[in-house]
Amino acid sequence: MKLLTRAILSLFFRLLGLCLGAFSLIFLVIEFLDKMRRFSRSNVEMGTIAFYFLNKIPEIASQVLPFGVLLATILTLGTLVRNNELTAMRSSGMSLHFISRPLLAAALLLSVLTFISNELILPVTGQNIRDIEESRLKRNEYGAVFRQQNIWFRDGSLVMRAQLFDPGTKNLKGVTLWERQGDQPLKRIEADEATLTPGGWQFKNAVVWTFRDGAQSEAPSSATLVIPLRLTLEELKKVADYTSNMGYFQLSRYVRKLKKGGYDVTRYLADMHARAAIPFSACVMVLLGMPFAVRSGRSVSSALGIGQSLAIGFAYFALNALLISLGHNGVLPPLVAAWSANIIFALIGIWLMLTLEQ
Repeated sequence: MKLLTRAILSLFFRLLGLCLGAFSLIFLVIEFLDKMRRFSRSNVEMGTIAFYFLNKIPEIASQVLPFGVLLATILTLGTLVRNNELTAMRSSGMSLHFISRPLLAAALLLSVLTFISNELILPVTGQNIRDIEESRLKRNEYGAVFRQQNIWFRDGSLVMRAQLFDPGTKNLKGVTLWERQGDQPLKRIEADEATLTPGGWQFKNAVVWTFRDGAQSEAPSSATLVIPLRLTLEELKKVADYTSNMGYFQLSRYVRKLKKGGYDVTRYLADMHARAAIPFSACVMVLLGMPFAVRSGRSVSSALGIGQSLAIGFAYFALNALLISLGHNGVLPPLVAAWSANIIFALIGIWLMLTLEQ
């Protein structure tokens, strides 16, 4: 049995390596063609370009892993079917459930490794990518950036920090604005939220502190202020996905911080649970790939396997995106929205395997 398990896993991992390499190369080529013109216009050095795409590899590998696992499962079992090895196994009394154990164990290991990579590697490589894009591609001293779990924006002598940008209302929440002259503070403004108006950003329920020679010279006063910052909604939308490279635990800390500030964290809770759910889509793909490969029998080919993998994979990710968007809007509980696609497709795979056993 150990020899059989090693043979199945050896074939699976060889095919998985080929699938991941092919899918990753396609994504890298598309990304290269998309970014190369911008790099050329900005006169970015080749070393920086190479470093940029090197940091893209972990993100791309994480994205294509479910497709790779699904295709490798279909091709592995297709090879066993064509060589009559699967028939021999089942004739000797082995069930599909038994044959699937090595593949499920391998997928579980890959899921755990992906989760660890998303926690330890992706935040670092994502930050490296953002640094290159902000410093080399934007060439804009007025760009908004996300640092230390806050949005920062500089406009001449004004420096603004916001705890949150709400894409739904297009408002900034928990805003603090400093006005400086050299190293000396002149004014500090704190507001519950800020809204973009034709005249500038309107600070609501603002409290203003005025300083002279570094010391407070006037008592704080409340007001609704309009400040003409050169910050656009388009710029904020670019940093609206600042949580995309956060891992589960980093996002959990960010959610706790927002909760303490009294902000609505439904959107980020859905993203946080999705960080745990999506890596385990590899296990779901094995459950789906096995019955499709066995049902296709000897007709399984590389072209058919790729077609089936893309169709199943896109169906899974389309449903997953829809459910998570419902979680963002509060239609579904965040935990349910994040895990529903995994549960639905896993049940479909289990049901298909049971029908094959019968």
